[in-house]
Amino acid sequence: MSFDSVLRGGTLVRPGEAPAKADIGIAAGTIVAIAEPGTLPPGAIERDLDGLHVFPGVVDPHVHVGFGGGMEEYSADTRAASIGGVTSFFHIMIDSGSYLPLVEEHRREALVRSVLDFGFHATLMTDDHLAELGPLAELGVRSYKYFMSFRGSEGAYLGVEGTDDGVMFDVFTEVAARDGVLMVHPENIEVVWKLRDRLMAEGRDDLRAWHECRPPFVEAEAVGRASHFAAHTGARIYLVHISSAEALDAAVASRHRFPEASLYIETCPHFLTHTYDADVGSLAKVNPPLRGDADREALWTAVESDVVDVVASDHAGRRREAKQKSIWEASAGFPGLPLTLPTLISDGHHGRGLDLGRIAEVTAKRPAELFGLGHRKGDIAVGLDADFAVVDLEWAREVDAASLGTYSDYSLAEGETLTGWPRLTILRGDVVQVDGAVVDEPPAPRYLGDL
Repeated sequence: MSFDSVLRGGTLVRPGEAPAKADIGIAAGTIVAIAEPGTLPPGAIERDLDGLHVFPGVVDPHVHVGFGGGMEEYSADTRAASIGGVTSFFHIMIDSGSYLPLVEEHRREALVRSVLDFGFHATLMTDDHLAELGPLAELGVRSYKYFMSFRGSEGAYLGVEGTDDGVMFDVFTEVAARDGVLMVHPENIEVVWKLRDRLMAEGRDDLRAWHECRPPFVEAEAVGRASHFAAHTGARIYLVHISSAEALDAAVASRHRFPEASLYIETCPHFLTHTYDADVGSLAKVNPPLRGDADREALWTAVESDVVDVVASDHAGRRREAKQKSIWEASAGFPGLPLTLPTLISDGHHGRGLDLGRIAEVTAKRPAELFGLGHRKGDIAVGLDADFAVVDLEWAREVDAASLGTYSDYSLAEGETLTGWPRLTILRGDVVQVDGAVVDEPPAPRYLGDL
């Protein structure tokens, strides 16, 4: 057997298995052999990974591209993502019009600009969107997003029409009929409006006020409602960015109440690292909001105990100028795409003893499985794409927005030191970045909808 490249002596990190040293043989972008160290014949390229841990490349299913910089974000943000070991991601499209030309446009631009494999989800809000599900599937879009919070004019800033429970029922029903996965943003926005108006009248303008106007119970109530709809329609739902103990409890309770339902739970790194007491002001405005210490602890426990399926970034390329306003006027969302894996290694593994295999599961295996990529990505096994984050567990690096290079010009973790970064990120056998710097000629990306 001949190999394009051989990765020698790295410690493989696979979900459900103890880390173990092995050699990996790669041909035509695929893993074709895994063997005891020193037992594979030479490859055209040899890489010595002794002392490094080889994780499956991160699959981030929750990314927003173009909020600030348009298509250029595919260039800046995918390069930044590769520094954190990301090899595949999904952009969530949000539009009130037809997605068919939008998919074609984004695919064309991403094939030129991205350095990572990419796919798309479509946000469903109108009858016309539901009528497009067949053509969208033909274009490779088979997963979707639904914002329970976009009622009235709440989504107008993104060009999204207001919704109601009747629309929600139709969305769940149609997605179930196609056996798709529906990402659900759970918040009861009508209660939020009342609380927001009261807090504004009191003159509040602080990060904790944003939490108080969108408290955990509005998230938990919506989780319960979404779970009922899923149970009665058969829709497979993926609850995005669960931020609180109360919402987490509601999701777990729904799993017990509706054992026949398929209900998946995502949380995000910022809910594991930051609270409303963080000294970052409106830069940290996000929906749902940052919570308190007890919520953060509950989420860590859920990640450690297999309750959470996926940890994803919910990355949004907001610039500082869009954030440095009152808490009521600042744009929601912030960059995070490069930091998921380093955060889980530094704060999770080093800080809490989080199992490395569990990190591989929530960042790679489960997102790949849930979004139709399990036959190609998410693990280290013969027949899968040769996508890897090759990590130095002891590499301590200070977070610096400029060196990460996202479209955004800040990071919530600015100045913090995280320990455990990829020395190499490899996409289908080709190196994307080395020691935090993207190579001069990164590999060409591939559209995940074609897999």
